[in-house]
Amino acid sequence: MDLWLIVAIVLAVLLVSLVKSVPIALGLALAGGVGILLLDGFSVMMSTFSRVPFQQASRFSLIVIPMFILMGVAARHARIAEQAFVVLAWVLRRVPGGLALATVLACAGFAAVSGSSVATVVSVGNTAIAEMRRYGYAKHVAAGVVGAAGTLGVLIPPSVPLVIYGILTGESIGVLLLAGLIPGLLSAVMYGAAIIVRAKRHPADYGGAEDVLTVATRPKLKQGTIGISKIAVLFAIVIGGLYTGLFTAVEASAVGAFAAVLMVIGSWVRNPRDLYERLRDTITEAVSLNGMVFALLIGGAIFSGFTVAAGLPQSFTRAVLGLELPGYAVVLVVLLVLLPMGMFLDPLSIMLIMVPLTFPLITSLGFDGVWYGILFVKFIELGLITPPLGINAFVVAGTSPELTPEIAFKGVLQYLTIDLGTIALIFTFPAIVTFLPSMVNG
Repeated sequence: MDLWLIVAIVLAVLLVSLVKSVPIALGLALAGGVGILLLDGFSVMMSTFSRVPFQQASRFSLIVIPMFILMGVAARHARIAEQAFVVLAWVLRRVPGGLALATVLACAGFAAVSGSSVATVVSVGNTAIAEMRRYGYAKHVAAGVVGAAGTLGVLIPPSVPLVIYGILTGESIGVLLLAGLIPGLLSAVMYGAAIIVRAKRHPADYGGAEDVLTVATRPKLKQGTIGISKIAVLFAIVIGGLYTGLFTAVEASAVGAFAAVLMVIGSWVRNPRDLYERLRDTITEAVSLNGMVFALLIGGAIFSGFTVAAGLPQSFTRAVLGLELPGYAVVLVVLLVLLPMGMFLDPLSIMLIMVPLTFPLITSLGFDGVWYGILFVKFIELGLITPPLGINAFVVAGTSPELTPEIAFKGVLQYLTIDLGTIALIFTFPAIVTFLPSMVNG
């Protein structure tokens, strides 16, 4: 059978799986299995299905994923984000759009200990949206700030997508985590600047010229200070450990997860029944999320096995190079392809499909794989706030009964141009990505 006919059949199987709402992990495995069957026969397909799951799940570097997921889940159950938000809101109470700025900073702080966009939205969203609405913020403004700032969890380390990118490409996970820090903070600064400008232009949408918080009572401020201290401790363990060379990425993830679990115990130790429930929920939620991620990794490995056997990465590289486009134009075209994909697929699925296909091309052009990884993750981050999938918009809508997905999308899409501006800066000035890793390597 002709190779390109096989590729067309595989893509059709994957597309039908998506349309029929088949879990993406199963759809990837099914499409890859069909491709291997048509390409190499039944025995090779069965060998792939029996071998790949064990090989993929037993890699030592994958320990980072369950540890970072556990750390993020434990940090949420320790109520770190809620506590930090109160202090940040009080500090910024006289700044136009102060509550929105506090939300961005709380999301950035929690992103630095969770690595999950959805977890960031859920942890900060309930408190932040209620307070913003209480002080007169428009519905779409409150929803948009939380949904957009939640995307920081994808880029600011510890970032699970960056870990998976490193696993797929062989790039150093520790270097990738360090490389994501400055771009992540730059994104937060860009969001903050946009909020201040909009709050001055449209004060009615941002609760007036200033926020006056009566919610920040002395006990809550004390708890909030403790919450910020916990974020600092976890951040110091992971990023400080990597930067100083004290920990490898695997060791930092394990120590961070252990510390986060201790924080859950410390937060609920006075209520044994609540402590038991929180620890149980922490473990079960972490196991569930890990099951989903590892299922995607296995399905993606089977699909990638087909693409490699079919020589698709090499064919894709030759075809693009044959266009004789400038190198930066090639990178830009590849990244722009991710935008429509992000409207229909979740970020991890996009990575599993596109990274094995595009990484050889980008590196063959002489570009830094870490720089490309940050751009890639930043682009798939846009899919979290763009319709029709826009996971963050739906999660935000679920945090408050007065919000709908339509209102959430109206709010988050205001930040799309801000993200594109941040991407333009990273694209134009690669040192934004490479500076911190080069300092460590130096």
